[in-house]
Amino acid sequence: MNLFGGDPADVERGLDEWVAGFEQNAARYQELQREVDEVRISESSPNGAVTVTIDASGVLVDAKFTERVINTSPDELGRQLLIAVNQAKAKIAGRVRAVAGQVVGDEAGSRITGYYEQKFGAAAEQSPRASRPDDEGFGSVYR
Repeated sequence: MNLFGGDPADVERGLDEWVAGFEQNAARYQELQREVDEVRISESSPNGAVTVTIDASGVLVDAKFTERVINTSPDELGRQLLIAVNQAKAKIAGRVRAVAGQVVGDEAGSRITGYYEQKFGAAAEQSPRASRPDDEGFGSVYR
């Protein structure tokens, strides 16, 4: 298609096709944004004291605590909370990749998820560990 020469009807038709394709892509990416905005990931701490939910931006949107907090020191509870948050963050890129693949296709989805992989991909490696090797992450101060 030659947009700068040739038959004016062909040029107009080519421009119409180009605009239609652009509009379709814009609609798909708006749908992708809506889908990503709805992503929620929940993870529980190793000792089961806390379950967190984060959004695709990595923002904590909910935290629920179980009766196990009674047997968990404040410091250990903080570690358990961070472990759960980091486990959830480590799943963001994969979830966004799946959503993007469904909405805009795998190739475009891979390009889009690069940001999420860069921002959250190493989160699991940064998880705090339990205070003692023998407590297996349960953190009970009453043994």
